[in-house]
Amino acid sequence: MQPRINRYIEHEKELAAYLEDLRRRSVGAVALDLEGDQGTIRYAYSISIIQCFDGSETAVIDVLSLGNNPALRALRAFLIDPAIVKIMFSCANDVFMAQNVLGCTIAPVRDIAVGQKLLKMPVNLSEYLKIDKKVKDSFQRANWLKRPIRPQLLNYAINDVMELFTIEREIAAKLREKGAYDEYVKGSALLTEKNYIIDNMRHYQAKFPGYRNLGPDKRRKAAVAWVFRELMGRHFDCPVGYILSKRALAEAVADSSNMAVSLERELNRGRSTEKRVKKALVEKYFNEAMRISGGP
Repeated sequence: MQPRINRYIEHEKELAAYLEDLRRRSVGAVALDLEGDQGTIRYAYSISIIQCFDGSETAVIDVLSLGNNPALRALRAFLIDPAIVKIMFSCANDVFMAQNVLGCTIAPVRDIAVGQKLLKMPVNLSEYLKIDKKVKDSFQRANWLKRPIRPQLLNYAINDVMELFTIEREIAAKLREKGAYDEYVKGSALLTEKNYIIDNMRHYQAKFPGYRNLGPDKRRKAAVAWVFRELMGRHFDCPVGYILSKRALAEAVADSSNMAVSLERELNRGRSTEKRVKKALVEKYFNEAMRISGGP
């Protein structure tokens, strides 16, 4: 079955026409979701598409195809337009992606999951959509960066937003009955106001294994090892876990000998001769990691 998409937006003029049409029709709310990659396919986080339903028309905004041009300014303005409420489900990760990829939040939002929690209901969308949770999870883990996007994926993406208005109206009515609607609005707003920006070069403080228990010298080494992995991931444009595991980082930091040598050894463990990472490249990024982290 072909996706029910009224607009597939790939270019700046198409986005401008869509946003102008929303204004012309005085659309006050849009059901919204997004799909992308959170560092499992490429190094950097990527938003692939933003899918919308305004109650009568569906639209898919192909963020990758828009590229880094003035269209993104218009997209950011739409995402934070106070005149258009965004109906979403469990929006925290979408807000995280918008902040880290587009440099803006998504607001105002009515988050159905917030309403479900206030009503002490199971936080669940799959039941409403009549889709098996395992199937939904498989669609979410698909490669959304590949073009053209498979029709099955687009169909899933659009179906995911087309029911949100109906679900949200039901939740909102129950919340009003309980006198909890204002709390719902405030709880949704808190999610969009939170700062989700991540500095991957400093994320070792939260994510390096046992960082809080390390002494000052080992902490400095942990910072270097972490930044080194980030630089290598950026160089090869792949998830950093493909470069070195956290366990490998910890072992390199624990090694009392030359850490650069330890990292090179771990980096090339199991690689064939022709696929080994050159020593010169390791040294380049190790020295850069030392400069960025200020250690050891």
